[in-house]
Amino acid sequence: MVIKKIIKKIRGNKDLPTPVEVPDDEYIVIGEEKTAYILENESETETDVESREEKEEVVVKVEKILPKLYVVRIKHPLDFENIKDNIPEYDAIIVNLEEVPFESIIKELNEFKDYMNVLNYKLGFVAENVLLAYRDDVVLDKYVSNITDDVENV
Repeated sequence: MVIKKIIKKIRGNKDLPTPVEVPDDEYIVIGEEKTAYILENESETETDVESREEKEEVVVKVEKILPKLYVVRIKHPLDFENIKDNIPEYDAIIVNLEEVPFESIIKELNEFKDYMNVLNYKLGFVAENVLLAYRDDVVLDKYVSNITDDVENV
């Protein structure tokens, strides 16, 4: 018996493989397209089509999202380092520089400008001692007031 198994392993299987019978209903042949036909018992009526169209109408509410504003007063040149941690959370930043002499913060101001450019913020002076910085994707023109009178004249 063991010798027959060894001889069978050496000679191999000389018989051709027999195909396994599979019913046609159990598998789908890839590459063949089935014919399309309309089922008579599931025909759509006009009321079904109209009700579907009515359901597809959806009301979209548009809410105006105002930019997050961060207002800071600089009292010491080292305050620039302290505010850098909070800046990425906000869309617009107003920095008040009134209490610090401009000559003492020139170096820190240049570093701050480079830091803001890395974060994709645009910045510039709004007044003599007020710096405004905002993200590139924020459009500030939408939030400009229509009042033409200067605040000092009121």
